[in-house]
Amino acid sequence: MYSTRPRIDWEKQLIRIVLGWVMLVLTACSLLNRDASAATLGHDTQLEIEAITTCSQACRERGQCGTTAEQGTVVLGGVFQPLTNSHDMFFPIDTRVSINGVTPYVLRQVSDGQQFSINFYNVIAPDGKSGWVAGWCLTAPQ
Repeated sequence: MYSTRPRIDWEKQLIRIVLGWVMLVLTACSLLNRDASAATLGHDTQLEIEAITTCSQACRERGQCGTTAEQGTVVLGGVFQPLTNSHDMFFPIDTRVSINGVTPYVLRQVSDGQQFSINFYNVIAPDGKSGWVAGWCLTAPQ
């Protein structure tokens, strides 16, 4: 006697279920862990009123991120003027700051001499600390 029910291939079904779960997890992770590179950074557009400090890929590549033992990853800046090296202050990442002013600066790439413009923002943190931060290191609040 033969059964009229169709034969189920359990191996194929198991593979489909596992692949479905993998796709679901990857999709959920990509939605939850959106990187700052996908956000609007202060060098792409002029930010107004508020911003959030971030160590975006552009910020890291240009040496504007650092670390401290107490606060972990930080965004580097200047107390009295915009700086791209010899920084004299920092803000912890993910700090919501008020924008006090913005000034475009023309910088020169050391490696090839190419010039480009970048916005530097004078920002104030909730603790009252203020300073200049490169637009690469600020993102618009979501």
